[in-house]
Amino acid sequence: MKTLFKKLTPHFADRDRELPFLEHLEEFRTMLIRCILTLVIATAVCIPLAKPLLNWMQAPLMKVAEQNHYTFELITTSPVEGFLQVVKVVFATGILLSLPLMIYFIARFVMPGLKPKEQKMLVTGGLAGAVLFAVGVTMCYIITLPVAVKIMFYFNDYLGTTANWKIDAYLGFVMHLLIGFGLAFELPLILLMLGRMGIVSVAQLCKFRRHVMVGILIVAMVLTPPDVITQLQMAIPLYLLYELCILILRLTQRRARKEKKGTEE
Repeated sequence: MKTLFKKLTPHFADRDRELPFLEHLEEFRTMLIRCILTLVIATAVCIPLAKPLLNWMQAPLMKVAEQNHYTFELITTSPVEGFLQVVKVVFATGILLSLPLMIYFIARFVMPGLKPKEQKMLVTGGLAGAVLFAVGVTMCYIITLPVAVKIMFYFNDYLGTTANWKIDAYLGFVMHLLIGFGLAFELPLILLMLGRMGIVSVAQLCKFRRHVMVGILIVAMVLTPPDVITQLQMAIPLYLLYELCILILRLTQRRARKEKKGTEE
């Protein structure tokens, strides 16, 4: 990580003087234009991928239905609904693809105004955030989404009804769940960064364990379908990550105390 930070730093912190307000404004304008162009190009690249993306989002539904012999039908209820769903999926994918490069442009604009420690924290946090988001989305797609779909099918079967779901409702359900898991897995990283900045302490994190557990359950209830299994699939990993944050902060503080003690001696 230190080697990566040294390689990235020259690209970010390439200003050693204060710039006038108008030059800052011009840099902000350049950064904004680059971000918009990146988003437009990434979205355009995703247009031919619309069908594979839609098939990918429908794959858990198809698999669960085939394994359990459920009957379903995805329907549209207006002439433009199919087109709007393609646009929604393409645009959302374009945002995700362009996000790393947009974050890079934003970092180049912000980093020169930060201290070396803050720069290092920003780079490390950005990389860790991307990994955690990917882990959350992957876990949701592989484990949680099939379980949630199976539960929805079960209640349709229990009522003796056929699952005629609107395609916008299903795709919205899938995107809400995937993005919800990805964002939820960022919460421990935020706590870890707050701890590294000294805003929260290990003692405080330990003291409010029960409150955090309740908060995690509430977040899981908001971001997942109304079934206990799906909610626990989000809540349990989040709480384990919370405990991991406490462990990392404890080890970091212990190392800092040893370094300080060694310096004093």
